[in-house]
Amino acid sequence: MENPNTNIHTSSSPEDSSEDLKKIVLQYLKYWPWFIICLVISVSVALIYLRYSTNIYQTNAQIKILKDQSGLDLSGLSGGSPLIDMSKVNLENERSVLKSRRIALKVVKNLDLTSSYYKSGSLKSSVIWEDERPFTVFWIENDSIYDSATPLYTVEFISLNQFEISNPETNFSKEYRVGEPMNVEGYPLVLNFNPNYNGDITQLVGSTFNFNFRSTSQAVSSLTNQISVEPLGDRSEILNISIKGQNKEKNEDILNALIDQFNADGIEDNRLIAKRTEEFVIERLEYLVSELDTVESGLANYKSENDLVQIENNATALFGKSTEAELRVFEISNQLSLTKNFKEELLEQSEYDLLPARIGIANDNLNSFTETYNQKILERERLLISSTLENPSVKEVEKLIQQLRNNILNTINNYIKSLEISLEKVKRREREFDLNIGKLPGQEKEIRNIQRQQAVKEKLYLFLLQKREEAALSYAITAPIIKVVDYAYTQPTPVSPKSQIILLSSLVIGLVVPFGVLYMLFLLDTKIKTKDQIRAFLPGIPLVAEVPQHKAEENKVILPNDRSSIAESFRIMRTNLNFMRVKKESSSLSDSEVVFVTSTTKGEGKTFVAINLASSLVAAKKKTLLIGCDLRNPQIHNYLNLKKNKIGVSNYLYDDTITFEDLIIKNALESLNLDVILSGDIPPNPAEILMSSKFAQLLEEAKKQYDYIIIDTAPTILVTDTILISKYADITLYITRAGFTDTRLLPHIRDLKEQKKLVNMGIIINGLDEVGINAYNYGYGYGYGANQEKKKFWKFW
Repeated sequence: MENPNTNIHTSSSPEDSSEDLKKIVLQYLKYWPWFIICLVISVSVALIYLRYSTNIYQTNAQIKILKDQSGLDLSGLSGGSPLIDMSKVNLENERSVLKSRRIALKVVKNLDLTSSYYKSGSLKSSVIWEDERPFTVFWIENDSIYDSATPLYTVEFISLNQFEISNPETNFSKEYRVGEPMNVEGYPLVLNFNPNYNGDITQLVGSTFNFNFRSTSQAVSSLTNQISVEPLGDRSEILNISIKGQNKEKNEDILNALIDQFNADGIEDNRLIAKRTEEFVIERLEYLVSELDTVESGLANYKSENDLVQIENNATALFGKSTEAELRVFEISNQLSLTKNFKEELLEQSEYDLLPARIGIANDNLNSFTETYNQKILERERLLISSTLENPSVKEVEKLIQQLRNNILNTINNYIKSLEISLEKVKRREREFDLNIGKLPGQEKEIRNIQRQQAVKEKLYLFLLQKREEAALSYAITAPIIKVVDYAYTQPTPVSPKSQIILLSSLVIGLVVPFGVLYMLFLLDTKIKTKDQIRAFLPGIPLVAEVPQHKAEENKVILPNDRSSIAESFRIMRTNLNFMRVKKESSSLSDSEVVFVTSTTKGEGKTFVAINLASSLVAAKKKTLLIGCDLRNPQIHNYLNLKKNKIGVSNYLYDDTITFEDLIIKNALESLNLDVILSGDIPPNPAEILMSSKFAQLLEEAKKQYDYIIIDTAPTILVTDTILISKYADITLYITRAGFTDTRLLPHIRDLKEQKKLVNMGIIINGLDEVGINAYNYGYGYGYGANQEKKKFWKFW
């Protein structure tokens, strides 16, 4: 007859999934105190860290690099034109200049960033700046000072005029007075009160401060590393400058000073070009003044020698045309002269000197090339501040400069040729007018020639005077090269430490750490914990009973009046044996049941289960015999406090003189009508003697007198004793133990079932936690009817 307990539902339903999830959650909730402890520790550490860590603030400023900046607009003057053109802006170059050591050096010197001051607290020190510091330290120039950094010295005011300087690292300590020169471990310095201190000087007694000195090079390196310069967007012309530090005011002062120095540096570059142009124009003016003076002196001498007063009116028109042609000759000659002088200047000056810009040469291409050339010269000088001549960027700029120089020379040569052709054409026309003028008196002709020369040179002189004024004005102006979008502004919330992120992280860590530890423990734990594991691994074997873990103070053998949970589990086991009974083929056979109790390995509690099952059957008025068939490691005598040398099964099997009645121990336990047959002496060949026909005879004798024969057998994975005699069993109770039996041994049990090596198997789980057993019994559980302890409110699972 098929056992109903073997029916297994393999299909999965949403309710099953929900139950599985619930079991997983409850598995972790069992250790909820550890989660609470880890959360408290994690959050406490985070709060302590936030309380005593130093706040770091970020300060930002935005500037716009001006393009289309033309310096001075002189369009109202004849021949006037812009001297400076910044229509092309390279943000990468401007970023490099902003972060350059040259600009940083100026900021360091202006703000005295080589000295740092701190206010000591109970657990941390904070940076103080400007009016926050009660004193300033003046470092007397010394090689030891300017080459390396000093230690961090501590200043403690003993009185208003006396203080103590100490160095904990070297155990240095000495008292000094305010304003007196002192030598602190080889560092000469003077400490004076800060007249702008915003606190109360009288409260300094007992206060502690720190200070140290860094070399200028170290301060510059630190500043360039702190400064970050990035464009606000891919197409933006605005640069965002940021710095991070402890003191908001210090951050803002540094950024504003950096912006001012960068602006001043750009203005100075523009003034250099204007100054070079002014110098060139002045040189030309000196030459023209000499020529003009010569012409005017010649005219005066000629009139004086020849007593001439006035030129005839009838020659006015002819001379006017001739003068116009001659003026054109002088204009072209002037352009030719300026161009040749510019060429001489280009060829004679050093390779990377600035060229004069817009000196009056009427060639836009030449002027444009000259301005670009000057910009590249300035760019090369900026790069050389932080690079060497072998730097690829410097090489690339020098290559562009050489190309521009060649373009300028080619343009000059082409322009000179063009001027010479134009000059020849105008001179041809002038000669035609001169033929007509030849009829005029020679003296009048000579005067006209002198006057024409005078007029041409005067116009050129006035033109150069205008250019000199333009250059001088451009040099004098200080138009900014940047527009400040936002001056330095510090966010009120520190960027480090981020309190919200740290607190959230502490909560996550407080949950993840215990969860991770428990997960690893569960993952590495291969021991059986619940009956669900048995059902999952052994779906074809019925689960007969769950035996709770007995406590040390409880009896190992259950008595009839025992109302404990462990006693109830054996009563359930006794009841379930009825459902496992197999119908006999013939009614003439005895109704006695032979129950084998075995396990996989030693220590799983098979002897404990066998004795207490027998005790439970006796309590139910069943005639029960307990037989010890673990001939290799007998344990029944220990439970029943019997002598080990008592004859038993092994003696009966190899000694024909011993009868069945000789083996039985009547009423082996006081107040319990239980008959017991011990294992006897340990034989050298247990398997062979168990295979003898006398073992079957022993069972037949027992069946005649008892309703149940409980046999404690040997573990199956260690020896074959149990398998050899398994055919005599009506029911086989296979013991597993929670927290002891390894799940890797369960396939062995399944193989015994599938290969039918054991008869009518049922699984018993021994040593389960009572909480686990009662998890789904709605408060009843084992021990129903007994005084139950009220569940604690915090045991909500």
